[in-house]
Order: sequence, then C-alpha cells, then structure tokens
Amino acid sequence: MRTNLLGVLAVSSALVFACSSTTQSSGGGGDGTTNGVEPGTDAGHHVAPPVPTAMDAGYVAPPPTGLADASTDCSASAKPGSLDAINVTTLTSEVTVPMCIYKGKVLLVVNTASMCGYTPQYTPLQAIYAKYVSQGFLVLGFPSQSFNQEFSDGKDVSSFCTTNYGITFPMFKIANVNAPDEQPLYTWLKAQPNSGTADVAWNFEKFIIGKKGDVVQRFLTGTTPDDASVTAVIEAELAKQ
Repeated sequence: MRTNLLGVLAVSSALVFACSSTTQSSGGGGDGTTNGVEPGTDAGHHVAPPVPTAMDAGYVAPPPTGLADASTDCSASAKPGSLDAINVTTLTSEVTVPMCIYKGKVLLVVNTASMCGYTPQYTPLQAIYAKYVSQGFLVLGFPSQSFNQEFSDGKDVSSFCTTNYGITFPMFKIANVNAPDEQPLYTWLKAQPNSGTADVAWNFEKFIIGKKGDVVQRFLTGTTPDDASVTAVIEAELAKQ
C-alpha cells in the first residue's frame, strides 16, 4: 500500500507509543556505547509514567520537510542489501513506508516498549527530535514484543504514548528486533560494521544512521537519548555534507 508523503508522515507522526516502568533484568541493557555489541509487565514493578508538561497530550507536529516522495517506489531502484531497499510499516494504519524516503537524513532508530523501566526515555527522545528535526534529523520508533513488555495492539501503544508523552516522531508496527521473526530493518542494523552482530539486549537501544545510510554508532539502553555522547554524534552527522 502506498500513499503520498504527507499522508504517510501525518499518519506516522500521530502513531505513537510509550511504556511505563519495570526494572531491567540482569541480562539486558547496560551503559555506554558498543561497536560489537503480548502484553505483560514485570510483576511488582509497574509504575505510572510521567505526564508531559512542555506540550499538550495528543499534539501532532507537522511532517518533516525535504523527504523523498513515498508515493514512488524508491526502494525498487535501491541497491540490494542497503537501508534504502528496506520497507517498514506504520503503527496502526499499517501503511508501507520505504526507508529510502529518509535518504540524506540523520536517523535515530530505537526499539521501544510500553511496560519498561526505561519508559521515561520517551521524554528525551521527543526533546531531541523537536530540537533537531528542522536540521534534517528524525527519531524512528519501533515498538517490540521481544522482551514481553509491549501491548499487542498498535492502537493501545499509540493511545498510551500520545496521552502520556505527547510523542510526535514517526512510529512503526510492533515487531521483533531479535530472531526468530525479527523485522528486516533490525537484521540489517545488526549486520553493519559499526553495530556489531550482537542481538539487541533490551528495550531502548539506539542506532544512529548518518546521511549516507550507514550506521555510525550504537548506544545501549542505559545511555539516555539526550546524553552528550549521543547528541555529539547527531550534531556531527548533521554537520556533514
């Protein structure tokens, strides 16, 4: 299914998610960066997420400008095995979006969950998106059930995030980030030289993709989206021609 760019981005901007809070298991996540590296909650660790104060819940930002036209099948002419050749699907309307529409942009790709101790990272994710979007930066959110901390229905994810976090960056269909049945984007991400081949260890890992469509850095869960190490990479990539 194809739609024009404004339609796709209006849909994807409104399709959002959030997660509450649990304690990270001993086998997941961590601090720092690495180059090698159904519904439910963790019993007894569920707390309410913070309510945003900087914006009204349900606010939808205008779509970013300068993207390729999603109504054309740009992925068909993309180099096989490249990021541009991958298609993703929006959260609730399930519109197919070719990743090639983001060509030339700096991207932060993050796997999310609605019942996770790192839910508060939605706040800095939204903040850095709002700060840098006019410069050609996008946050792309991919809810995942790989750690059994996400709703099974995209509408629940969307409603929860919109209400509690006012998220306006593009969100995509709930899908796995590890085998079996991992989505193609994450297969590609983990195969890149600056990513290592390790599975995603926990929710809210972050991959920074540069303007040339290459992964330039992978940040583990414990590094917040607004940490100086993350924003330095974003700003450096935005400065490149």
